[in-house]
Amino acid sequence: MRIGGAFLLKEADILASTYLDTCVIERLQDIEDSETGLTEQAYEPIHEGILKCAFSQGAFSDLPVLAGDSVNKTSEDQKLFLMPNTDIKKGDRIQVIQSTGQASTLFAKKPFFYPSHTEVGLQGSGIDG
Repeated sequence: MRIGGAFLLKEADILASTYLDTCVIERLQDIEDSETGLTEQAYEPIHEGILKCAFSQGAFSDLPVLAGDSVNKTSEDQKLFLMPNTDIKKGDRIQVIQSTGQASTLFAKKPFFYPSHTEVGLQGSGIDG
């Protein structure tokens, strides 16, 4: 928008200028094998290219407690911030690459859509060992 010779950015564009991370959103799709006619489900990207995002640390639960030779499962919750028009649904798999180069594969919780951005809780789990 232009007012008096100055350009004003929308709030979404201002927030997006702080997005230093990138992601690929994948969704389960039915894929038919043309030779066998069988249909299988696989995660496929739902958009072209890589999306800019902001990846933020959330809460940690089930912190590991080692007792003898046992290994405990841990889970982590993170948040992802995206442009408000981003197609994302609960259960989508998200491949996130932080600006530091660290990669994570997580799953979307129910997204919250705001006029300025989309906020998505992410959940992943792993085995500490």
